[in-house]
Amino acid sequence: MWLLQLIAAACATPKPAEPPAPPRRTPVAAERTLPPEPARESELYAADEALRDVLSGELQYLGTGRWPGVERSRACAFRNKRVLIVNVYCTLNEQPAFRIEVYSPSRGRVRIYAEANGPVSARDRRDYFTFMTESGPPPAANVLIRPLSLNMSYEELSAYEQRRYDARLPSCYDGEQLQRPVSGCLAPLGPGQSQWTARNRAFLEHPTADWYQVIGRMRTLAAVYGRKRSEDQD
Repeated sequence: MWLLQLIAAACATPKPAEPPAPPRRTPVAAERTLPPEPARESELYAADEALRDVLSGELQYLGTGRWPGVERSRACAFRNKRVLIVNVYCTLNEQPAFRIEVYSPSRGRVRIYAEANGPVSARDRRDYFTFMTESGPPPAANVLIRPLSLNMSYEELSAYEQRRYDARLPSCYDGEQLQRPVSGCLAPLGPGQSQWTARNRAFLEHPTADWYQVIGRMRTLAAVYGRKRSEDQD
């Protein structure tokens, strides 16, 4: 009898609960990163390098407003993961001049300017009577200018450009102005003038496809973020 009672008691004892299964982890997509920057062919930031950086990723709009040294037009600024970009003449109606400023925290600044008898986007290099590029390195550590950051707002970038201009930072320039060749480097970059000129000469004579693509992209964005010329003169 006691044996039957023992068996019944054993059967009534609850079985220990199985440990819960570990929670399923949702796979996390790998963060998208840019490929490493291409090897640079010169110490100073070259025009074709800057254009490649402009086209390296989607552009985020920063703002539209006045730009240092430009009175009768408004500029539009954008950024991607490599550079800040300014379309200096960001007007709804295209002007016979086009100017872009490209800022890289690590490489410095590049300016490219073209002027023709009519809208620049509808013309090619042979129609330009002025075509210039200018480049300068990032400010030296002893220059009292806040370092350039890709997180800058439009107002901060405009203020940076004004301080950079007021500090008379060195730069090199080359190209054609009113169909006359011009070239030079401001101290202390003078010793590198021949290298700078040689590095940019091919671009100035035969701009890359990137140049025309950037013009087209800036004109498309100007149709959205630009201002009327009449508003700029108010």
